[in-house]
Amino acid sequence: MTAWIPLSAALGYTLILFAVAWRTERRVAAPGRKVATYALSLAVYCTSWTFFGAVGTAAGSGWNYLPIYLGPALLFLLAPRFLERLIAVAKREGATSIADFISSRHGKSPALAALVTALAMFSALPYIALQLKSVGMSYAEIVASRPTRGTVDANDSIVFAVAVALAFFAIMFGTRRYDVAGRNRGLVVAVAVESAVKLAALCIVGVFAFLMFNAASLGVQAQGVARFSTQFDMARLSPDFITITLLSMAAIICLPRQFYVAVVEAPDAEIVRRARWPFIAYMAMTSLVVLPITLGGLTLLGPAATPDLYVLDLPLAGGNSALALLVFLGGFSAATAMVVVETLALSTMVMNDLIAPLLLRSRLAAREADMGGLLLMARRLTIVAIVGAAYGYYSLVEQGETLAAIGLVAFAAVAQFAPSLVGAVL
Repeated sequence: MTAWIPLSAALGYTLILFAVAWRTERRVAAPGRKVATYALSLAVYCTSWTFFGAVGTAAGSGWNYLPIYLGPALLFLLAPRFLERLIAVAKREGATSIADFISSRHGKSPALAALVTALAMFSALPYIALQLKSVGMSYAEIVASRPTRGTVDANDSIVFAVAVALAFFAIMFGTRRYDVAGRNRGLVVAVAVESAVKLAALCIVGVFAFLMFNAASLGVQAQGVARFSTQFDMARLSPDFITITLLSMAAIICLPRQFYVAVVEAPDAEIVRRARWPFIAYMAMTSLVVLPITLGGLTLLGPAATPDLYVLDLPLAGGNSALALLVFLGGFSAATAMVVVETLALSTMVMNDLIAPLLLRSRLAAREADMGGLLLMARRLTIVAIVGAAYGYYSLVEQGETLAAIGLVAFAAVAQFAPSLVGAVL
């Protein structure tokens, strides 16, 4: 595929999201739409790790792909009262971020807020780097117009361009004005649209993979089923399954972007009970569609193909360039939503807990009229610094590392916030 086609498609898709966000900020949402928007916005949890890496994990480790979806679903299924209490307390305290919330429940300690912000920053860098890596890999694959045999290394210049573009999108989506509370209803609706797009793309690929599998000869099908059954043998279940499930339960509220969409942007505490079943259904659909894609990849692409790119390689192998482009947009959409929301959440934390207190005590605060613009510029520079640091992490990490391995680093890091969140609510 010509290089400009996926680039133009990605740009056009982003402009559509801009239009959705701009239109939303000028309209009043109906109650029913608020529930759907909230449920879908929670699915910003499903990043490019989900879109590409879940199939890669399923193809290489079988059941270990499932806890990523099972953990959040279990939390919303079993602990809706905890989530309602979390939102209610955060609203009462006026919390604008996870750092703000934890510090407010422990004596409003500025030092504690700064510590949580620093830990969140370090935990987010690998996760943002994962998005850069996945977009770079998928772009290289779709431009090649064929499944690549062996490890796919994203071109560094392409990844750098992706980093610049995502930083620009984050600034345009969320920092047109300075808002101490970091609220942005238009962005939340745009994220909800993104969640619908990536799920639709995955489901279409799942159906396509199933049709390709059925079209194969019986001998090829038998070999694919044998490989699939080996990976999903119940004997392969390990203690890691429980560990990753617990980490995922923590991540759905402890990741800065998840706290932002689940708590800060929640209209009220009662929305959890109305939105939890749609969100659980989203997790269930996403986890189920991984199975036919994995089966199709193991059957038709062979052991030399890159499992993390089965989602893209199946349409390419089937000669369906239009579907391959849709898959690329789905992965790009997942990465864009994650980077935009994560960097905005982090920049709010950095500004409110690190930079703003310093500025207010400095000579720069003498001219009050300039403070709004100064804080806005500082927030934009913070976003650029975060994405730049993530690109630096990408440059240093081993290129052969799987998407799932990178994602689990972030999950393990933010899980450290869980005891404080639970203790603050109970």
